[in-house]
Amino acid sequence: MNPESRTARLLGPPGRGRFKRAGVVASLALVTASGVVGPATPATRSVSDRTTSAAGGADRCRPRHHEVQALPGESADSRGCRGPRGPRGATGATGPIGPQGETGAIGATGPQGETGATGPTGPCVALDADQASEDFEIRVALSGGRTYAGIRDQRTGEKQDFLWTDLTGRPDYPAGGTAGLPCDVSVNAHNRNTTVKRVKFDVMTTTGQIWEAACVAFTTTHPATLNCADRTGHPKPWILVARQPTPDALNGGV
Repeated sequence: MNPESRTARLLGPPGRGRFKRAGVVASLALVTASGVVGPATPATRSVSDRTTSAAGGADRCRPRHHEVQALPGESADSRGCRGPRGPRGATGATGPIGPQGETGAIGATGPQGETGATGPTGPCVALDADQASEDFEIRVALSGGRTYAGIRDQRTGEKQDFLWTDLTGRPDYPAGGTAGLPCDVSVNAHNRNTTVKRVKFDVMTTTGQIWEAACVAFTTTHPATLNCADRTGHPKPWILVARQPTPDALNGGV
């Protein structure tokens, strides 16, 4: 048996690989020492590369084009081969929602607005009635600043409708200024047993004055009517009642 073959068989595959590499290294050293540099040098390096690849066994990594190939005696890991990628880890659970922030404080109340001006006084409304005779009854009404006198016949067979006379257009009707405006009314008719049935209508103004108008109720007509004119046919004026009520008066006045 060839001594070389016997030696390789005794060493086994790893031993033979080392033996061959040792021979290649010895040859390379011999060439270098003899100063021969030529085409044989790349070939020697190529053989060394193939030998190293064979020695790696299961190392099937292919070096990148920019990486330097391993020299004899280097391990496969020194060439930067990437191992297989492991499984991707599971996505973590969503964390709990944080606590709600505090509610902001309520702002201060703004200043109160100024009180508006007092509006004008509304129109006065009033009504009064009197029945001093079995033949008729009297009404006086104040509405919209105007004063109305009314009469209604009560005799059997008469049409019992109110007949109204507007007293506002009579001379000296209180219509403002110091006299004021009418704000209340009253009627006085107490001529039960006389042939001339006089009726008086009074108004109280906004300045506290009392004004009066006089009329006559006629029952000779059918139905009964009011006549507020004098003997010449002119409308009787309103008159300021003699003496007006005053504070602390006692059977007096102004």
